[in-house]
Amino acid sequence: MLDLSSNNRTLHLHASRFHDDSLPPSLKVEAFARFDRRAFSPREVAIGRDAWQHRTLDEYRSMVGLAEFLDELGQLGVAFEGVTTAVRVVRDEARHVELCSRMVVALGGSLKIPGEPEWVRSDRRQPLIERVLSTIMGSLCVGETISVALLAATRDVTVEPLTRAVLTQLTADESIHSQLGWTLLPLLWPHASGALQRRLLSSVEENLEYSAQVALAPGDTAQRPRHPFGDLFGSERKEAFFQSVDRDIRRRLVDLGLTSGSRPSKRGRSTSARRTKAGAGL
Repeated sequence: MLDLSSNNRTLHLHASRFHDDSLPPSLKVEAFARFDRRAFSPREVAIGRDAWQHRTLDEYRSMVGLAEFLDELGQLGVAFEGVTTAVRVVRDEARHVELCSRMVVALGGSLKIPGEPEWVRSDRRQPLIERVLSTIMGSLCVGETISVALLAATRDVTVEPLTRAVLTQLTADESIHSQLGWTLLPLLWPHASGALQRRLLSSVEENLEYSAQVALAPGDTAQRPRHPFGDLFGSERKEAFFQSVDRDIRRRLVDLGLTSGSRPSKRGRSTSARRTKAGAGL
C-alpha cells in the first residue's frame, strides 16, 4: 500500500502550498471539495476511483525515478538550464501524485492507495552516461511521449469538468517532460561510445514493446458505456498509441539521424521506460 496521508501539520501545510501555488483555480483544493460524486452511479465512481488509484501509483513511481535522474544529470555536469528543467519535471511528478490522489479522494477513496509502485531504479553498475541516456530514451523519449498522446486522447473524450481539468494539466506537463528528453538526447548522444549507442538504439523496440503491453489492455471494446472519469476505448487507445510511435518517436529518431527508420534488433531487455508511465493512460 502507498500511504500518502499526512502525519505532520507543518509539512502538510508547506506541501499543500507547494502544489496549489502552481495550479489554476480549477485544480485547487477547493475545486475538489466542491465535487459531488453522488451525481454519478456507484459503478461509475468505483471504476473511476480504481483507475485513478492506478494512476497515482504510476505517478509516484515516476517521481522517485526521475528524482534519481535529476541527481544523475547533476553528477554528469549537464548545463544548469537542463538541470533546472529536470527540477521542474520532478516537481510536476509530485504535483501529479497530488492531483491523482485528490481525484481518488473525490471519488470516495482515501490517501492509502492499494498496491505498490513497480519500482525501477538505475543500475549503478552501468556508467553514468549510460544510465542518463537510458532514462532519456526509455522514460522521456518513449514513455512520456506516448503518455502525452494517450492523456490527450483521454482528455478529448472526457466531459466531466474536474477530470478534464486534471487530464489537461497532466498532458501539458508531460509534453514538457517529453521535450526535455528529445532536447537532451542529441546534446548527450555524442558523449556515448559507438557500442553504447548501438545498445541504446536496440533497446528502443524493447521499450516500445513494454509500453504496448502496459497501454494496450486486451479485450477492451467500444461495446460498453464510457465512464465519465477519463476512459478510452481499446480502439481509441490503440490508434493514439501507434500514431504516437510512428509520428513522435520513430520519425524523430530518423530526423535526428540516429536510425534509418528500420527496426533495430533486440538485445536483452531494457526497463528504462518503466521509470515513467511507459505509455499507460487512464
